[in-house]
Amino acid sequence: MASEYLQILKIGHQAIVVALDQTQSFLRSYREAKPRIRALGEQLAAFFSQEDKRMFDELYAFYEGDRPSIKMIDFLLHDLKDIKIKYLMFFDKHSGEVFDTSAASFPKDFSDFLAQILGRLKIEEEYLFPLLEKMNT
Repeated sequence: MASEYLQILKIGHQAIVVALDQTQSFLRSYREAKPRIRALGEQLAAFFSQEDKRMFDELYAFYEGDRPSIKMIDFLLHDLKDIKIKYLMFFDKHSGEVFDTSAASFPKDFSDFLAQILGRLKIEEEYLFPLLEKMNT
């Protein structure tokens, strides 16, 4: 099962990076960025749904008794909750259907959000992926 999670997460990482790049190319045109923001939001929601309770339960069960790994899993789970909150705040502010008063803040907000998402992806690649890979051996 860990190999499935690993494959799904790697594909998800690639799709998110592409969606972020596509959105970033329209950073100065809020009107043109809006459909890409919505698509990015859907992409992130689908990705976050893959990192579910079942995956973390399997990690906890496999690494039971391995204190450093359990601490890392705890950190990954806590960080995931934080990034989901940031995701909800960003998309609540910038994916509305009506006229947005937040267009002026979009470039900075997106740049900040981009850094946070890329930071999460890097953490997953450095810490979560090796934990999942070890489960396959």
